[in-house]
Amino acid sequence: MKLQKIDTANKRQKSPKQVIVFILSFILLIVVINTFFVRNSQQFANLAHSFLNLKLYFLHPIGNQTQNPVYYKGKEFFDDGPLPAIILMPFEALFKLFHLFFYQGYLQWILIILTLNIIYKIAHLIGFKKHDALLLAFTFILGSVYIGVAINSSSWYFAQVITTYLVFLIIYEYLTVKRWWLLGILSAFVLLSRVSAFAIVFLLILDILFNRSSIKAKLTNMIKLGFPVLLAGILIGLYNYLRFGDPLNGGYLYQAIDQTARYSRSKGLFSVKHIPFNFYHLVFGTPIINTPNSNNWIANFPYFENNPLGLSIFITSPYLIFLFYQSRKIFYQKDIIFLLISALVGLIIVLTYFGVGTYQFGYRYSLDFLPEIFTVFMLIYYKTKQSLSFGMKFLFLLTIAFNFYLILSFI
Repeated sequence: MKLQKIDTANKRQKSPKQVIVFILSFILLIVVINTFFVRNSQQFANLAHSFLNLKLYFLHPIGNQTQNPVYYKGKEFFDDGPLPAIILMPFEALFKLFHLFFYQGYLQWILIILTLNIIYKIAHLIGFKKHDALLLAFTFILGSVYIGVAINSSSWYFAQVITTYLVFLIIYEYLTVKRWWLLGILSAFVLLSRVSAFAIVFLLILDILFNRSSIKAKLTNMIKLGFPVLLAGILIGLYNYLRFGDPLNGGYLYQAIDQTARYSRSKGLFSVKHIPFNFYHLVFGTPIINTPNSNNWIANFPYFENNPLGLSIFITSPYLIFLFYQSRKIFYQKDIIFLLISALVGLIIVLTYFGVGTYQFGYRYSLDFLPEIFTVFMLIYYKTKQSLSFGMKFLFLLTIAFNFYLILSFI
């Protein structure tokens, strides 16, 4: 009887893995709760109302230049892709019946959980055991720049949450069934959300071009991939033409922004002149020392604060340094090369863009190519180690803790 009691007691004890999962889930819950109650910058929700009323402009003013309104011929528009607003339309229509407003945060938390799930599936598919795969998924959500967009459901972050989920869906489909028609639809959705994240399509194009199938099969797959993307491109062109009379004008030139951003934009929407500033914050951006004023060198708690101009990707995701210590030969794998090329294209787009993504945690535009980099990290780590080492697990948890510490000054 005593032995049975001891066994029962042992069963009730939580393993370290269970404790870690509980703590990470609790942190994620805090993130989800915060995003659920965000009420500012609901441009896509307001735009969904406009679409339901067959209008392409806001039905009422959305605010000053901090909301990035696009003024054209006496009306206010939004310059981001239309898909997030289209997704919200049925929810807005349903809530409208009860005279309620459907905030973006009501949907964003679901997208966060779905993203966690698809990353877990990718990690498990690569070969990681369940607990390692789950820790990798939590690490991307909480231990990268992603936590900064997950914790705030205002429109710019809401669009990036949608896009990140779509890109990971593309990667999962690519690594499994490769249904080209579905990959085409998902790529079209990315194009309709964030053009800068559309670089993921190079992963798919390169795979079609360099696989060993016949020319006929390549052509068929390219059509399956390209047709939905072509339709999306036509839809964007029509959307722009109906708003601004030009299929290639997304409204950025009419966007109300502050003087500093206007000066940067005057040098070109995309230009090599923007690379130094963007590259600095992507690679070398550091937290801000919390002092009462510029004349006081005594730091106050919490000592370090988030830098709204951007933090280095190696601060928000220091484990990525692991990739620089691997032999070049380990990268000579088709999937890894194609993922890196896609990430490089996305990186070039981001670095040459006039905006830095001000008011952000980390360098949030890096999310346009970070899913590819994180997948490469998982592929190479599994190829060299097969399972997460104690040191890497500790680094993951330390990164999550530090990001959560910094995020408190962001929210």
